[in-house]
Amino acid sequence: MKNQLAILFLIMLLVVAPWHQASADEPASDEPKVLILYHAEEVTQQEEVPILDMLVGHFTSDITIQSIEEAAIEYEKGDYTHVIYFGLGERQLTTEELFIVDQYDDIKKMFIGNYFEYFTDSHELSLRDFRTMTSVSGDGIEVPLPEGKDMMLINGIEQMEVLFEGNAEDGSYPLIFKDELRYYVAANSITGNLSHVIGESLFDFFDKEKAAPQKIVRLEDIHPKSDPVLVKQVGDYLAERNIPYAVTIVPVYTNPDTGQRIHLSQAIELVDVLQEMQANGASMIQHGYYHQYRADETGEGFEYWDVDHDRPIYQSNEDEVQLKEDFASEEEYDEFVQNIGLPYEQTYIYDSIVNGVYDMTAEGLYPIAFEAPHYSMSQTGYKELSKYFTTYVGQIQTSNRTYDGTFAPLYPSTPAGLHGMTLYPETLGYINPDNPDAVDELMVEADYVSQFSSSYLAFFYHPYLGIETFEELMGEFEKFDEYEWVDLKQLDHKTEVDGIVVETTDGDINVSRPMSVLVAQTTKDMWWVAIPIGLFIIVAIIAFVSKLRKRKPENDFFRER
Repeated sequence: MKNQLAILFLIMLLVVAPWHQASADEPASDEPKVLILYHAEEVTQQEEVPILDMLVGHFTSDITIQSIEEAAIEYEKGDYTHVIYFGLGERQLTTEELFIVDQYDDIKKMFIGNYFEYFTDSHELSLRDFRTMTSVSGDGIEVPLPEGKDMMLINGIEQMEVLFEGNAEDGSYPLIFKDELRYYVAANSITGNLSHVIGESLFDFFDKEKAAPQKIVRLEDIHPKSDPVLVKQVGDYLAERNIPYAVTIVPVYTNPDTGQRIHLSQAIELVDVLQEMQANGASMIQHGYYHQYRADETGEGFEYWDVDHDRPIYQSNEDEVQLKEDFASEEEYDEFVQNIGLPYEQTYIYDSIVNGVYDMTAEGLYPIAFEAPHYSMSQTGYKELSKYFTTYVGQIQTSNRTYDGTFAPLYPSTPAGLHGMTLYPETLGYINPDNPDAVDELMVEADYVSQFSSSYLAFFYHPYLGIETFEELMGEFEKFDEYEWVDLKQLDHKTEVDGIVVETTDGDINVSRPMSVLVAQTTKDMWWVAIPIGLFIIVAIIAFVSKLRKRKPENDFFRER
């Protein structure tokens, strides 16, 4: 009988094991697997690749990015569902480089930029001329290009479907067109408004259903010196109208004149207001820790970028600055960056994140996302940040060369460059108090963004500007009442720092903390309890000592006998 049971068990193993293995090998989801291959010869050209990455990131989080040179060296074919070639350089590709793209002959491919006519898929196409586009039209969309964009005029596309046309002084020409599995973009740069057109065409490329725009508002730069009355007024306005919103919090305010730092724990009235806002549905976002690096006022300064020298945070703000020209050679400078600069930046970012999450959660404020001050952070910084947050809000700096260049697609995205973080974009800007036309200009931008699929009408407001201006803006925004407001809490987010975990589930915020952290956070500001306890202990000790003294003669008597 035992032998029969053993044989039966073995048969079950043989049957179940292959099934289990097959299940384990199945992809986690059916989302597209995309390969982006690019050819760029200048640093400024390379900075366009993150833009394409963010556009594609709305449709999949499974993105691999390689230069065509790197891919030709590896010479390996992957199991991709979509391939995009982005030609930015002026050099014609080699036979080996062309083959890297040509080998994917049975999947969807998109060709953007220079020399796509040399690929096997495009052998019937040829370049005949160039034009300068001033706008783009198609699919019910009109997109101005105030900076102008070069467009290639291509022969051999008469039988293709034109998705968008570029409009020049002498007429309109096909800009984005397709032929079955092949898509073409006849432009060699995708910056500016043209990126929005590329993003719209990707709905067709990925065969994804289009959705209506949505709205999102956040209250910006709330720090311990913020006026709780003004913050509460704006929060109450939104709560009374059941409008979900986000609040970005800077946990520490630094006085630029005295250097004095004020923490959230010292802003009792403001914390009470923020806790009430959170209870009424507001989503909290960590907005750095100090919102300054050098002697700038909190809310004005940068934190993760040395703006004075336009580089990442490679040193303490108290150290003598070491710049590239201070080194004898470029190799020595590179060694400084690798051995000193990057490790310092990593530790600096980690400390600010830990301290910020710790200070906020200690006051019962639970950050579900992160936003870098002035949207400025190096690519190394985003990688470090992704270890602790799954969600980023705002715009993304596209280069380590300079902070003067940020981008966000018009829709949410999970690009490769954010290492698993999802970006919820800011697309409309904010109300500048020095601009009397700020509300009107923001509404013009909202009209523009609303014509794109699945777009976010996303803006931020500083409560110190007062409730009147906010009411004016929200009154204008009523024209978009058909679009829903985004409630970030209803989406999936996770913040995890040194055992502190903040997670959203179906609109609820779940928080867990190690016992050591919980005790420390609970007791750190309880000095009013510590004083009477201390006095009680002192009185008890005095009473105990007095009792011992009263018993001493009796003890001496017995010792003598």
